[in-house]
Amino acid sequence: MQEKVKTNGKLVKQELKDREMVETQINSVKCWVQETKEYLGNPTIEIDAQLEELQILLTEATNHRQNIEKMAEEQKEKYLGLYTILPSELSLQLAEVALDLKIRDQIQDKIKEVEQSKATSQELSRQIQKLAKDLTTILTKLKAKTDNVVQAKTDQKVLGEELDGCNSKLMELDAAVQKFLEQNGQLGKPLAKKIGKLTELHQQTIRQAENRLSKLNQAASHLEEYNEMLELILKWIEKAKVLAHGTIAWNSASQLREQYILHQTLLEESKEIDSELEAMTEKLQYLTSVYCTEKMSQQVAELGRETEELRQMIKIRLQNLQDAAKDMKKFEAELKKLQAALEQAQATLTSPEVGRLSLKEQLSHRQHLLSEMESLKPKVQAVQLCQSALRIPEDVVASLPLCHAALRLQEEASRLQHTAIQQCNIMQAGAGYPHQ
Repeated sequence: MQEKVKTNGKLVKQELKDREMVETQINSVKCWVQETKEYLGNPTIEIDAQLEELQILLTEATNHRQNIEKMAEEQKEKYLGLYTILPSELSLQLAEVALDLKIRDQIQDKIKEVEQSKATSQELSRQIQKLAKDLTTILTKLKAKTDNVVQAKTDQKVLGEELDGCNSKLMELDAAVQKFLEQNGQLGKPLAKKIGKLTELHQQTIRQAENRLSKLNQAASHLEEYNEMLELILKWIEKAKVLAHGTIAWNSASQLREQYILHQTLLEESKEIDSELEAMTEKLQYLTSVYCTEKMSQQVAELGRETEELRQMIKIRLQNLQDAAKDMKKFEAELKKLQAALEQAQATLTSPEVGRLSLKEQLSHRQHLLSEMESLKPKVQAVQLCQSALRIPEDVVASLPLCHAALRLQEEASRLQHTAIQQCNIMQAGAGYPHQ
């Protein structure tokens, strides 16, 4: 009897131990179910991570269900072997946990839902990316410079139409993302950020389009004004080249003065060119955002250099003309003095009234004339000094008519003096005076 009691005690202990193990497993599964419910109520934000975790949970749910089913079967067989039925308490616990494990269906549904959300999110992302690419392409074209304003305006109209189309797509996408955000909560936030950036890009593109259209509308008038100023400068350069490389006429002070005035006038005109070049540079600054101005900038710089070179050449010639005119005026004045003195001497020497005088009176007259003719020497020297002081190229001086005239007058002075001396000698011989 004692042996039987002892055996029954061992069986009870084993039963309690087995029951405890079963309940522990059941409670473990119930805890897992509770944690899974909490996760499903507040899943991971990142969609791929969420799918990965859901797949793990699905596998765990399947394993738990299989384990519980196996456990229930084992418990039934165990109690069947003891010729009894599964205890109601244990049966109830197994039934409850089996019911709890129907959360596997929720996990599957959640996976399908997340996969659908992922597909929708990817499609929306693809559309956002495509629209961003389209806007970027339009923006790039709007930032491109042109060398044909008329064509650029035509292209601008086409880009404006494309931009309107992008605006419609953006509105549709924004509505779709808002709907997705309402349905998926946290999963929609990345898309909302992308839509925000896309909207900023769209606004930037609109501003660029408006700015470019305004600049293109102004470009035509700026180009017209630029070309007008360019034409004026090129005309000045053409005149300046002709003048700066032309041959100077050195013949007279009046000619030199006329040429001096021409050079001075052209030099005065060049002052306006500086302001014209500055205005052209300003025009290029207006145009540079929409128009290819590199060659034009080089052109303005080259015009500035060429203008300055010509200006310096004209200044040098202007100074040379001024110096030459001053010297020539003095030279001409001395020539006139010498010529007047020679004409007076010539008139006196050949005067018929002198011929009516007595020989003695004629001799006295000739001697007086000869002494007066000594005053021609300083005049001749003055002419020679003025000629040698002329600031005119040496190769030109010899061919100047005035220099020829000066030489002729000097020869005339010498001839008159020689004639006067001869006449005095003849008259002295006739009057019985010794020769000079």
